Amino acid sequence: MAVVSSHRALIDSMRQIDILIELTVPDNTAFTVLRTLQELGYPELTRVERADHVLLEVEDAASPEAVARSVRHAEILFNPNKHRLSYATADAPVRQPRTWEALVRDKEEDNTRLVGLLRTTFGLTSLHALARAVGWRLADSGGPAGPQRLAWACQVLLANPVSQVWEIRPLRVATAVGERPTPMENMSR
Repeated sequence: MAVVSSHRALIDSMRQIDILIELTVPDNTAFTVLRTLQELGYPELTRVERADHVLLEVEDAASPEAVARSVRHAEILFNPNKHRLSYATADAPVRQPRTWEALVRDKEEDNTRLVGLLRTTFGLTSLHALARAVGWRLADSGGPAGPQRLAWACQVLLANPVSQVWEIRPLRVATAVGERPTPMENMSR
């Protein structure tokens, strides 16, 4: 019983930080997805956005800003020449107008070595685990696509049911690394 309660205490002392890594150069993959989804039955689709997500499980005392700054220096995840980096926490407000994203991740992913490298070489000592995913956002002339349209896109193209899982979730307001948002900026993004 002591092992279970100490494990529970460890889980309760963790927080998740969602690191978003987006291209600053044209995204050929997103363009290809746009054209393919149009041909597969969504002709009114006008925009596809893609972001790599690194979902970090860190000690609760870790500052999300400090963790994100450390990731910014980890060029095995982030290339400052072609990426912009931001982060969101579970308590960040949902982006308004409400924007949904499909988060696609591999079913069997072993990031043990990457966690070790980030903890030692890049000084992320508060890091305990991570998962990687790709976030997809779609929009048409009516605005951001809703959960049903994203689910359809995952079923027909964005996720391989043999090796990947997906979830649809509201997009949270993310803070660019180095940026300190005011409450009004958070709500208008």
